[in-house]
Amino acid sequence: MDIILIITVGIFLFNLLFLYRGAVGRIERRNQATGEYQDLGPVSEKEEIAFLEGTHKSLAFFQALIGAFIWSLIAYGIMHLVKYVF
Repeated sequence: MDIILIITVGIFLFNLLFLYRGAVGRIERRNQATGEYQDLGPVSEKEEIAFLEGTHKSLAFFQALIGAFIWSLIAYGIMHLVKYVF
């Protein structure tokens, strides 16, 4: 298997975990590291409704999945480009 693909999968998994924790914290308005309540960014109306219904973690996972996929594609593209240019 290509080393670039293995690195990309690692980047994807790291980003998925990191972005999921961030999205959950932002929606819950709670710092995931300290547990303190604070405003961590804007929350949409859809996210607010999901929080009140208790489905915000699945929404945060979907958001993190999309974000991790995009960042992994960017990283893969850069590594692939550098591999063939240099």
